[in-house]
Amino acid sequence: MNPKIKENITIQEAMDNLAAIAGIDLNAPGPIGILKKNRIVTDEEEFVGPEVQWLSGEGSEAILTILDTTFRALHQHLIHLMESEEMDWDDEKSLRAVASMMELAGESAKKIERYLEVRLGKSVGHITERPDYQGLQHYYQNHFSKRIKSEEPHEAGDPGLNNIDAVRRDQDYELFYIRHEDGTPYFKEDLMRHVRLSCDFDSDAETFEEDPLLQVRAMRDRDLQASAGQILADCHDAIGDLYKLMRKLGEHQLAQTLNLSVMGLLLAANPRNLLQNTSGKTALQYFEDFHRFLRRAYKTAEYQKLIAYPPDKSDKISHALLNLTHALSSSLFHRLGGIKQESIGIIHRTMRRGTETGKAVVKKGEAIWSSLLADDENFRALLAKFPNGPLFKILDLIRAEREEDEIIPFDPVGQENIPSKLYEIDLKEHPIEVIRLPSPTRQALINKVEIIDEFRGMLRHYNIQSPVNTHLLINFQDRTAWKEYTRSRILESLQKNAEFNKALIVVTLPKNTDFYYQNNEHINVNKAEDFLTSFRQQLASAEECGFFFPPAVKPAELLRFADSALQLIHRTFFENKSSLTRKNREDFIEIFYHFLTLKLIDQLKPESLSFTCKDAVDTGAAFSGSFYAFLKLLDHDFSKKEDQDYFRWILYTPALYIRERAVDPERLNRALSALERVEHGLSGHDKEIQKFLAEHLHSKIHRVRG
Repeated sequence: MNPKIKENITIQEAMDNLAAIAGIDLNAPGPIGILKKNRIVTDEEEFVGPEVQWLSGEGSEAILTILDTTFRALHQHLIHLMESEEMDWDDEKSLRAVASMMELAGESAKKIERYLEVRLGKSVGHITERPDYQGLQHYYQNHFSKRIKSEEPHEAGDPGLNNIDAVRRDQDYELFYIRHEDGTPYFKEDLMRHVRLSCDFDSDAETFEEDPLLQVRAMRDRDLQASAGQILADCHDAIGDLYKLMRKLGEHQLAQTLNLSVMGLLLAANPRNLLQNTSGKTALQYFEDFHRFLRRAYKTAEYQKLIAYPPDKSDKISHALLNLTHALSSSLFHRLGGIKQESIGIIHRTMRRGTETGKAVVKKGEAIWSSLLADDENFRALLAKFPNGPLFKILDLIRAEREEDEIIPFDPVGQENIPSKLYEIDLKEHPIEVIRLPSPTRQALINKVEIIDEFRGMLRHYNIQSPVNTHLLINFQDRTAWKEYTRSRILESLQKNAEFNKALIVVTLPKNTDFYYQNNEHINVNKAEDFLTSFRQQLASAEECGFFFPPAVKPAELLRFADSALQLIHRTFFENKSSLTRKNREDFIEIFYHFLTLKLIDQLKPESLSFTCKDAVDTGAAFSGSFYAFLKLLDHDFSKKEDQDYFRWILYTPALYIRERAVDPERLNRALSALERVEHGLSGHDKEIQKFLAEHLHSKIHRVRG
């Protein structure tokens, strides 16, 4: 039965409801109770007596009704404040309280939407589209906030980190490394105290010895031991050339540093130095030595001079040194690793053990996408039982900075987030290696970013190939946002450098804008015709809307393709519907990005490709995985278990090994939703889609191989 909710509740009752929702752990979502007809409770100790109605027994209607009432209460509270003579518009504390209330309302709407989807196994629609929520937001934005601006030129203050839950979710963790322009941190000292207390609490887990993350270091050790052997094999000739010349080089600093780097590789490749075989220095630590000495080689005076004044062809010593430096960097970025099957095994074991926690609530369906979603919930359910990896990562950073007494910049490749080859796409002309590549940048201040030397070295290695090899970097960082603007711009600018303009092409596709999420002014654009018009405007305006297309991709041709692709997607995947829900539009954008990537590959025919976000852990990993599955679906070849396992490996491994958590659920769910739509569209329009690809792409993709 549905409880009859009060038409009005107090502001305190409304805030209690939002606080209860905000406290839900989506990694292990428990039940929700409805107490005294209008109060949301998540504490199972309160689930007693006849006054409690169970959400699981009532479906979603009961909770949605309470939410509507809660948002109306907030709306009435804002109206009361606006009309009250006692409201002090100069009191910053009062204004921040209202801003926090609105932020809590937004976070709670998103969280309960996701919670209901998990608990019920189906979407209940977007909470933010409900009239009471939209009425609250409209009043705040068009009335209340304008009153603040007119009465007081109030500044919201610098953005920063102040939410322990955001730290637990690993959101914006790079801001613990990056500072304001004046060198001051984005985080507040009281947040550090929260992190320390949370780590102390988490470390008391009773089942610590069963933590699957305890295996991560040993697995990374084996992975890098295999990678060291691969790099040595790739660079065998260049290493041999160095050692033939060593006697002539004497105290040559670049040569000596490269020698130390190679020694690090040799020791890392030795199975005697695996963690399981030694109590001393491990393969992982020797690999770090290799990387550290390689970086040091780039900083030597000899290397800098050789780059500033390129040597003559007859100078064999200088060319041998440059060739080895750049070959080592290129092999580092293209390494294969050696624990793929082990990683797939730990992913499956974690998912299987998640079913034993009693927390996982989604049951597997017949479709692969339902199974993947169910497995994901099981995966998160188990990880939620153990200490929070991201919190410990931040605590380690704090300790390291205090011990070294210096600021540690955000440098993902230099901080154990090593690039690697994911899979290969076979074109008629040549294969394309898809690389998992975090942003190849180093950043200590928000306004200052530098490209890391190893990436420049890889591109210089590409330059000496015949013909010159090209890397296509599809950048998913947000060039319209303060957090990622500088990193995006420096990557986009690198291809304009005469030295790299043949070896690198950077295209930016927005994955954090209001249009991508269909938020704010786009939230009610349900008419398909209006949505398509808006989409075309986004692409045409490009840089203003977060896109970036360099001249090398022939933007005019790309836009012509985009117009045809938009029509095809609307026709074949959405049956030419005149109205598209917000979820439809989100799927539409995601599918279009896949088709656009096909066109970029066809135009540019790069030797390597990466889907790069700040760390290639969430946004980049999710799209790398979905593009792999997309190509398999186009080839009618995604039914094999090994392909589905490979898909899981692409999705889960980066976050598990680098941040000790699961991949971001929002990125994962959006990828799965779009792929499910693709599979459904292909089942009814396969010939039409294949004909479109044959007409608009010059190079047929023969297959994709892991």
